[in-house]
Amino acid sequence: MKILIINNFNSENRLGGVEHYLHELIQYAEKNNSIFTFKWFGKDKIKTNWVEKFYHKTITQEIIQEIESFQPDVIHCFSIGAPVTPHFMEFAESKGIPIVFSFRDYYYICPKNYMLNDKNEVLHKHESAIECILHHQPKRNILFDTLLYLKQSHHKSIIKKHIDYFLTPSENLTQFISNHFKKEGKTLANPILIKQNKNSNSEGNYILFVGRLVPEKGILTLLKAFQNISKQFPNEKLWIVGDGNQIVELQNFTENNNLQNVLFLGNKSREELQEIYANCKFSVVPSEYLEAYGNVILESFAFGKTVITSDLVGIKNEIEQNNVGLTYSFKNQKALEEKMMELLSNSGLKSELEINIPKYLATKTFAKHFEDLVTIYEDLLRGNG
Repeated sequence: MKILIINNFNSENRLGGVEHYLHELIQYAEKNNSIFTFKWFGKDKIKTNWVEKFYHKTITQEIIQEIESFQPDVIHCFSIGAPVTPHFMEFAESKGIPIVFSFRDYYYICPKNYMLNDKNEVLHKHESAIECILHHQPKRNILFDTLLYLKQSHHKSIIKKHIDYFLTPSENLTQFISNHFKKEGKTLANPILIKQNKNSNSEGNYILFVGRLVPEKGILTLLKAFQNISKQFPNEKLWIVGDGNQIVELQNFTENNNLQNVLFLGNKSREELQEIYANCKFSVVPSEYLEAYGNVILESFAFGKTVITSDLVGIKNEIEQNNVGLTYSFKNQKALEEKMMELLSNSGLKSELEINIPKYLATKTFAKHFEDLVTIYEDLLRGNG
C-alpha cells in the first residue's frame, strides 16, 4: 500500500516537529518491514510572493506529476499552505484517491494561530473576519493581516471540499476542526520522538527550557520568574536550548538583571538533547499561545523528568489527569514561580509526579501510534473501495 505524504518542506529541511515526525514515521515503516510504502513530497525553504502563496501553479503541477507516477492509495497532507498550496486536491479526488489531513496547529481555525484576542482571552469560537483581522493576536498591519485571512479562507474552502478524513493531536483541536470542516476524523496523539532513557540523573543539575526563542513561547516570563526564584535558591541554574528572533532580547534581560546562572545553549542535535534532558531537574513549557500539543513535554517525560506547563498546551488535561506534571495560568509569572518553588522545595511531590510518568508514556509509543495510523488508512480504503 502506497502513501504519498505532502508537506510544505522536504526531508532535507527538518525545520520543526512535523518534519522530524515524518522522518521518524518513514524510518519506522522501513525498519519494521511494513506493507506501507511512504513517499514524501515537499520543497526546499523558498520565498514566495503573495500570488504564489494563494496558488502556486508550478508546485501544484509537480504534485500532480508525483501522483501520476507514484499512484498512491492514500494521500496524507500535513503542514501545507506555502509554498505548497492545496489545489492538487481536486486532481486527487478525480482519481478516486482518499485524502487524510493532519492538522497540527490552529492555523486553519484562525490564521493568526495564537487563538488569543488583544485582551489575552482564549478564543472558543472563530467566526468574524473583521474580528480576526483587527483583534486577534499577533497583529502585523491591516494589509498583511487581511491578505493572510483571505489566503487561509481560500485554502480552507479547498481543503474542506476535498479531504475525506482528518487527524489532530489533541481533543481541543479535534473539536474545532470537526465544527469548522464538518468531516469525519479523530484525535491521534503524537508519539515519543526521542529515545527513552531509564538511567537519567534522578536529582538533576538545572531547570530546562527547550524550544524556539520567540515571544509566544513565554521565555521572558520564565526568566522573570527565575529571577525571583534565584533570590531564594541562588545556586539554581536555568538552561535554555533553542534559537529564534527573541534571542537578543532574552540575553539582554539576563545581562541587565545579572542572571549569571542562565545559560543559552543554542540549537542542539537529538543526541545532545538526550544528555541535556537526562541531567535536568525538570522542564518548563511556559507557552503563551494555544499549542495543539507540546512535543517537548513528551521528550522530558521520556527521561523520567516532570514538567511545569502553562494551561495553553494541548495535553494540559492529560498532564493533570495522570498526575505527571504541574500547570499554571499562562502569562501568570507569580503562578509559575509558585510551581517552580514547589518542585524545588518538595522532593516528595517531584518524586510522586515522576513515578506516574512510565504508565502514562506506555500509551505514547511509536509502535502504538503507527498501529493506529495504519488502521485509519485501512478503514479509509475499505470505505472508499
